[in-house]
Amino acid sequence: MTPNQFDDTDSPPPLFSPSRPDMGDFGRRRATLDLPPLPSKAERIGLTAFIDARKQAQGIFAAMGTRPKLLSFGHFSAVGNDIAYAVRLMRQEKEIFLFAALQWLVIGVAYFMWVQVIDWIPDSVWAEVQRALKEDREAQNTAASLALWGWSLLIIATAAYPLALFNASITAAHYLRVSHQPSTIGACLNLAFKNIGRLWLFTALDGVVTLNAIVDRLPKKRGRRTALEEAAYYAWKIATAGVLPSLVAGNNFAMAAKESVRLLEDQPVRTISIRMAYSFLCWIVGVTAYVGAFFFLVTSGAPMAGENWLYHIYLLLGAPIFFAVGVMSLLRPVFVIAISKLYTDVIPVDVEDKMSVADAETVVDIPVIIFVTLLCFLLTLYVSS
Repeated sequence: MTPNQFDDTDSPPPLFSPSRPDMGDFGRRRATLDLPPLPSKAERIGLTAFIDARKQAQGIFAAMGTRPKLLSFGHFSAVGNDIAYAVRLMRQEKEIFLFAALQWLVIGVAYFMWVQVIDWIPDSVWAEVQRALKEDREAQNTAASLALWGWSLLIIATAAYPLALFNASITAAHYLRVSHQPSTIGACLNLAFKNIGRLWLFTALDGVVTLNAIVDRLPKKRGRRTALEEAAYYAWKIATAGVLPSLVAGNNFAMAAKESVRLLEDQPVRTISIRMAYSFLCWIVGVTAYVGAFFFLVTSGAPMAGENWLYHIYLLLGAPIFFAVGVMSLLRPVFVIAISKLYTDVIPVDVEDKMSVADAETVVDIPVIIFVTLLCFLLTLYVSS
């Protein structure tokens, strides 16, 4: 990739620039057995740049007024060309459907692994949690919630690696197209691997934010999700919409956040419309899956008592959830390609013929090691149970 012309900071050049082949970046594959360094302290703190980006997005929204015209339904037509391009690219580059199907499979396996923890927990514990809920005893309920959240974070961290890789591969297909280079499965994966460390961390962070919002929206006994919390969530989604293509281009967290906000500043109509159109479809699929799951449980005669009844209910819920995820797996590439096209329209990107990172068979990568470790840990728990 060629460096961004508007960057006036001292940030390092993108991973694809051949000017510094000796530069060691987290997640970068090298031609020796030396492990690439973990992110520096400054780089890890750089994750907070996304929080700052959300604040900037909220400031932009505030400047537009409480009911910005940019959110009007008429502006959704502004993304027509982006969506048409995304659909056309998917029809021409069939590997994009492969990456979408693999994401579907990863999420399905992740849900199945998450459900296993419910089976491992004795029924007596769930009975105590139910009594605690009825008697408003927070201690037991909090302990169970923390245990589920801990397991959920482990699942998210593990699943985020392949999801980040396949999302980045979809963006790579667009980059190869605009650079007039052939898009193949190998070329897309090779391009996606260049900054996999940062991509993984961001995908895991975004996954936690998304999961928290989904759980918070579910009906509950006390407390409701406020409009302010929902606004903050969408400010996060819009502010980080351009982070994926920026990270695939080889930028660090701070520059990715800066470029993502620049999309919102330079092309507010397209940025907001692409994100909100995707969110609108997510809402439709999510509500449909929620209603469908309810009728599915009623018609399937799911047991509401007995041994491991809660586990069997969540296992049955996997069918409508898996179907909904399949629908979203087809819609996700449209969003990724559309936002990537917006990114390259604002910030030109060119994939150079000579990659700066050698593809040696002796590569040992820290992100891969961590992912394999997490995966082995999950498989060990599953097999031992």
